[in-house]
Amino acid sequence: MDLCHDDGMGGSGTVTSTPLDSSSLLWRWAGDMRIAFTGGTAGLLQVMDPAIGYALIEHSNFFADPVDRVFRSLPPILGTVYDDPATGTGTMVRDLHRDIKGVQPDGVRYHALNPTTFWWAHATFQMMVEQLVDRYSHYRLTDAEREQLYAEGVQWYRRYGMTESVVPPDRAAFGREWDRYCDEVLAPNPASDHLMKVIESWTIPDMSASPHLPVPPALAPGARKWLPKAPVRAALAPGLRLSIYGGLPPQVRERFGIRWTRVDEAAYAGLQRVIPLTWPLQPVPWRWHLASHAGWKRERGRLPRPW
Repeated sequence: MDLCHDDGMGGSGTVTSTPLDSSSLLWRWAGDMRIAFTGGTAGLLQVMDPAIGYALIEHSNFFADPVDRVFRSLPPILGTVYDDPATGTGTMVRDLHRDIKGVQPDGVRYHALNPTTFWWAHATFQMMVEQLVDRYSHYRLTDAEREQLYAEGVQWYRRYGMTESVVPPDRAAFGREWDRYCDEVLAPNPASDHLMKVIESWTIPDMSASPHLPVPPALAPGARKWLPKAPVRAALAPGLRLSIYGGLPPQVRERFGIRWTRVDEAAYAGLQRVIPLTWPLQPVPWRWHLASHAGWKRERGRLPRPW
C-alpha cells in the first residue's frame, strides 16, 4: 500500500518510558478547559495536512458540520490520558481509523493509520497542551518540565498501539520535525480552505445541536438556547478567529495567505493576558473537561483546583 508520507523522521522510538498518572504534567494540563483556546488551532493544523483533509472530505460530514468532529473526537482522545485502562481507549481510537483510506486527486494514496499522518494528528494535540501552559496560564515550564511533558506525550501516543518508528526522540527533535511539517508537508486543500472560510465568517457555526458540545452540564441548556441566535454567534466570531489564527506558527499563516496584522497580534496578546487573570473566577468543575472528571475522582477523590 502506498503511503501519503514517508516514515522517516529522524526518530527511532527511543523515548524512555515515563509514568503517566495523576502526578504527571500531562494529567495536570491536558484536561484543563483552556484547551478551548488552543484546540481550534490543533484542528486547523490537522486539516492542513492533505492526507487528513481529503480523509475528512471523503469519510465524514465535514462540510455540513466542520466543528462536530473536534467535539466528538476530544473525549476519547483525552480518555487515552485519563481512562482506566487508558490503553483500551487508545486502541479503540486507533481502530476507528482502520477503514479511512483513499486516493488524493494527485494520485497519492492516504490512510489514517499511515504512521506519519497519525503522528501529526497526535502532535497537534501535544502542542495544544503545551501552548495552553505557555499562552493561557501564569505557569512557566522549566526546560526539564518541557522535556518531561514531551516524554509524557510520547506515553500518551504509545497507548494507541502505533509504531514508534516515527516518534522524535526528544523535545528538540520534536520541534525540528514540527517545523519541517509546517514548512514542507502542510498544504492548502479543499478541507482547509473550507475551514478557513468558516473561521473567517461573520458568525461562528451553530454548534448547539452537537451532542458533544463541550460545556458544563449546568451551562448546556443556556448554550443550546442562545448559540442558535445569530447575534450571539456573531459576537463570538472575532475571538474564535483570534485564538485559532493566533496559535498558528507564523510560517503557516504566511504559507496559507492568512492575514494577520499588528492589531491582531496586539488583540491576541491581550487575550493571553486576560484568560489567566479571569480563569480562577470559574467554578472548579467548569475548569476541567468532562473527559477528565472520572479520572481525577478515581485517583484523587475530587477534581483538583487547576494551576
